[in-house]
Amino acid sequence: MCGFFCVLSKENSKVPEMPNLVRAGRRILNRGPDDEGTFVEPGFGVYFCRLSIIDTTSGGHQPMISDDKRLVLVFNGEIYNYKELRSELVQQGYSFNSDSDTEVLLKSFQRYGLKCVDYLRGMFAFAIWDREKKKLYVFRDRLGIKPLYIFQDEESILLSSEIKCILEYTPESKKINQERVFKYLSRGWVDDCTDTFYHNINAVAPSFYLIVTQKSVREKRYWSLPPGGDREFDICSFQDEFTETISLHLRSDVPLATTLSGGMDSPSIVGAASKIVSSPEQIQAYSVVPPHTVDESSWINATVKHTKVHHSYLSLCFERINEVIDDIIKTHDEPFQASNCIYQYLIRKEVALKGVKVLLVGEGGDEVLGGYRRFIYPFLFSLEQDKRMKEFDQTLKGAIEFLEISGANILLNLQHYKKLLEFGGSGQENTTSYDILTPEFVNIYQDISQLPAYPTTPGHSKNYFYAHLRMHLLCRDVPYILRMEDRNSMAKSIESRVPFLDHKFIEYVFSHDYREFIKEGKNKSMLRRSMGKYLPQEVIQRKSKSPRPGNNSHLIYHVLYKEMIALLRTKLFKELGYFKTDTIKKFQNDCLIRNKPRAITWFRIYILLRWFLLKTQ
Repeated sequence: MCGFFCVLSKENSKVPEMPNLVRAGRRILNRGPDDEGTFVEPGFGVYFCRLSIIDTTSGGHQPMISDDKRLVLVFNGEIYNYKELRSELVQQGYSFNSDSDTEVLLKSFQRYGLKCVDYLRGMFAFAIWDREKKKLYVFRDRLGIKPLYIFQDEESILLSSEIKCILEYTPESKKINQERVFKYLSRGWVDDCTDTFYHNINAVAPSFYLIVTQKSVREKRYWSLPPGGDREFDICSFQDEFTETISLHLRSDVPLATTLSGGMDSPSIVGAASKIVSSPEQIQAYSVVPPHTVDESSWINATVKHTKVHHSYLSLCFERINEVIDDIIKTHDEPFQASNCIYQYLIRKEVALKGVKVLLVGEGGDEVLGGYRRFIYPFLFSLEQDKRMKEFDQTLKGAIEFLEISGANILLNLQHYKKLLEFGGSGQENTTSYDILTPEFVNIYQDISQLPAYPTTPGHSKNYFYAHLRMHLLCRDVPYILRMEDRNSMAKSIESRVPFLDHKFIEYVFSHDYREFIKEGKNKSMLRRSMGKYLPQEVIQRKSKSPRPGNNSHLIYHVLYKEMIALLRTKLFKELGYFKTDTIKKFQNDCLIRNKPRAITWFRIYILLRWFLLKTQ
């Protein structure tokens, strides 16, 4: 896990200036405090900082140059199957100078060329400079676990692990993307495309590789999410796939830990890991019981007792929270959506103080395995379309406990869902921002306000249920979740691993008939049926689902009230032109009545205004 910054000059003879390259690159030194390196020649320059995880010796130093001196590689991420790839390459006559996955990646490219990515199982963003052809080959992993950004102007093409390097290197990159601002304020989630909050800085799309020259940037998709299959569920098969995935993600030459909540995802990782290692005490698990949210300690303690892992509760410090928020904004380069990001950041801060460099987390489990409450309605609709009414009735009965509402209300919500499909509409759960934004600002981006929050056709999927899984994985949830996970972890020099988003595991899960996902109304049914040998029954059979920790209402109406009022009175607030003139009055009224639906809008306004102020400092 590392970071890099590349400069490709559009003039072959121009040499990137080393001081400027290093100054910009060192803005992300937190991503790799263990080692740094540079490579510069006419037409190309790169800065790299390393967080040593696999082969911590100098053998893994980057930029890594091929034995024939032709290729220069910089690589951020982990190739989990590097041992298997190395053995295959050795059999084909390749020799190695290190035990690093970086060298395996470089020689895989030498052997397979652009097809090397098909052999990789891991998370990665890497760039390979061909000194002979004067071409830069750029790859980003299938789900976008590792970040990568691109910017170009008349003089150069820049690639970076984080936006801040580009902003440091060229002031021309700082123009604001107003469309992104509107999407953020109006609906929250903005990571459904490669745009950023900066007009000419874009993310390299997940599942794509680029071929970059002085004259052009060509891109090609190398992987697509499966449409959904018809495999019948088998416990042993699922356990084998899950165990293999966790086993690969446990490969590390430095201290490793896991998070542990009271749900199903992180406990499943902990449970499987405790069986894979020689002694469960080798697994260190960390939990928090945040204030103003559901206390999950009973389920956490049950998992610890059952698995016998080494476990600790972390105490989070919420003092000077406004300063903590500013630190997070600076770390992320862009506004974040909700207060749960603060908890995530504080947890990573405490874990780093324990000496942990690798952290396994349960992110992606809900999106891959069907964990959210909102999945119930496309699931029921798909059963209804397929005329599977017996299974429909079984699901409805089970969903009453899961959703904690009556069957009659579930059916009413299902009718509402079907009307959205039939007549269109955005499907946004929260539209409270439109009463605060000026009509002029809304009118400019009317097309965005009408974008559906849910898929209106099955598209490339077999049915609406799979269409929802696809949307959450590729557009709505996972891209943002991964952006938060990467920045919050790397801010504290921690490599965060997400086993549920392993592409081989996703392909296996998606090969199943959709009816296996929420069987009899139980979310993540396949995982629940498979974890019997790993977890206690009280965890597996838990019906309720806790939201991510964080309380937007408490934070914005109580903790940050004075700071918010001060921001709403600034010259900046008036000059932006986004908000109506009575915004302060609306905020004060909402504070009095504790308007919970609009708290998330006020929180985003606070974050956006702080971001504008901080970026000008």
